[in-house]
Amino acid sequence: MKTKWRLITVFAKNNSKLFLATFLSGLFYNVLTLLIPISIGRFYEFNFGFSSHRLQIIKSVPFINTDDFTTFLIFFFCIVGIRFVFEYINKYLIALICEKFAKDLREKLFAHQLQIATEVYVQKGIGKYLLRYSGDLKSIQNYISQGLLRFLQDIFLITILLITIAYINIQLGLILSGSIVLFSLILFFINKFLYSISVKRRNKRSGMLTFINTRLRGIHTIKAFNKYSPEEKRYRKRSEELLEIGKQYQKVASLIQSVIPALTYLMLGTLMWYVYYIKSFNDKTVDQSVLLILILLIISFLPILRRVLRVSIVWKLGNISFEKLINIFSLKAENTLVFQDMNLANKKLVFKEISFRYPNSEQEVFKNTSLTIEPKKTTAIIGNSGAGKSAFVSLLLKMYLPGEGSVNYGSYSNDQLSEKTIRKNIAVVSKDFPLYGKDVYEAIVYSRKNHKKQKVAALLKDLQQFEHPKDVLMLNDRIGDLGNILTSSQQKILIYCRALLTNKPILLIDEPFTDLNFETVDYLKSLLSGLKSKKTLIILDTSLPEGLGLDHYYEINERKFIKS
Repeated sequence: MKTKWRLITVFAKNNSKLFLATFLSGLFYNVLTLLIPISIGRFYEFNFGFSSHRLQIIKSVPFINTDDFTTFLIFFFCIVGIRFVFEYINKYLIALICEKFAKDLREKLFAHQLQIATEVYVQKGIGKYLLRYSGDLKSIQNYISQGLLRFLQDIFLITILLITIAYINIQLGLILSGSIVLFSLILFFINKFLYSISVKRRNKRSGMLTFINTRLRGIHTIKAFNKYSPEEKRYRKRSEELLEIGKQYQKVASLIQSVIPALTYLMLGTLMWYVYYIKSFNDKTVDQSVLLILILLIISFLPILRRVLRVSIVWKLGNISFEKLINIFSLKAENTLVFQDMNLANKKLVFKEISFRYPNSEQEVFKNTSLTIEPKKTTAIIGNSGAGKSAFVSLLLKMYLPGEGSVNYGSYSNDQLSEKTIRKNIAVVSKDFPLYGKDVYEAIVYSRKNHKKQKVAALLKDLQQFEHPKDVLMLNDRIGDLGNILTSSQQKILIYCRALLTNKPILLIDEPFTDLNFETVDYLKSLLSGLKSKKTLIILDTSLPEGLGLDHYYEINERKFIKS
């Protein structure tokens, strides 16, 4: 089972060199960041002649302890230049990791969404399984870049800064450490409240996405029945609810964003009070060069501390998106069995004592019924609309599993073969399986590669020979969204082309002659008759088709297959 950390660790393992380069560039960048305020302190010594025994360990750094100011200045500019290079490399590598991780997740997510079981889609609708690629993946990218990589670098740098400050002045080091612990606890409790609101906000946004998706897919119904006003009213109600949750979220998020700088400034005030306190009340002084370095280190420390304290928001948003992602990955999927490259051309297809009802439906489609389809024979299955022809197709293609009984493919039952193995052998001619792609060629072959163009052009010409010239399609003609700009006749011919081109041993045809002119119907009858004894033909229709030379046929009546 996929989890957030499993996804991250597998990706990190596969990109270990990239992560190592990111870590090393961050290490050098942080060390050089620390050297800049120290170098400025050294300049203070150069200019005013002050020195402190506490800085002797720092002076062991090459070139920083030189007595030649020009050499020191060159060293300082080199630090700035090299730091710039490593900062650029580090930021680019972090961004590159995020982009590669998002790409990896996008591809895994899409592949899994294609495999989600049909029954899962039917239960809740397609919109429930959409991920906001722009929003959720961005939150996940931020989680990786700011919540993990940059956070670890910041913690490392803060640790070095605290150790350095503590070495110079132990009391200041303790004040800073205690302040960080206190601030972290305060933000922890505020963020617990923020998380619960964020989950509500996420769920409401997902609901809005689902609402929009279903309404736009049913746009023709809305237009035909003038349902603009009620749909707008429903949407405004959901939008108002989202606004109220958004207000609550922004109140807490704004509080956190305001608290963080306030807390850091309070810490700075505490440090100033401490420095003044030891001077005014304890007759102690901090060496001026030491004080300058401490001030510069603290100034360097504050923006990093703010970033670290703010990271909890990134974690919360990232966790919400990860949770949604994992939920999608956890949905029941197809093809969990190993693909077997077998040919079912000579295998009987047997429905054995099948009972079946659709998910969330109380009404049975089939009840304890059986049928046998002989290989390389033509079998018709006749039934009125709603009798169960579509359910038969779905069971045969293993889009659904029967509630009782089994579908057998030769000596194999449906629970022994993967969906891919079964569908590799069955071509379907049915408008229940719409066309997709940019143009005619892509709709037929599922590809943009040109190696089949000649064969497709010949087949398409063959099937369109009796069509009116204005309806004849060329390979580069656009088909619209799922073929919506094509006529019913054009769609049917392309669906035939798509199925015949695959040359699978089993050909299943739903309402074979609907929407076609008489000449094309006669031609298809001769074409299908020529496939007898070469393929297993299964014809689904509301009445017995003529001119196909049927070997067997069944009627669907009272939830059973009745052989005639």
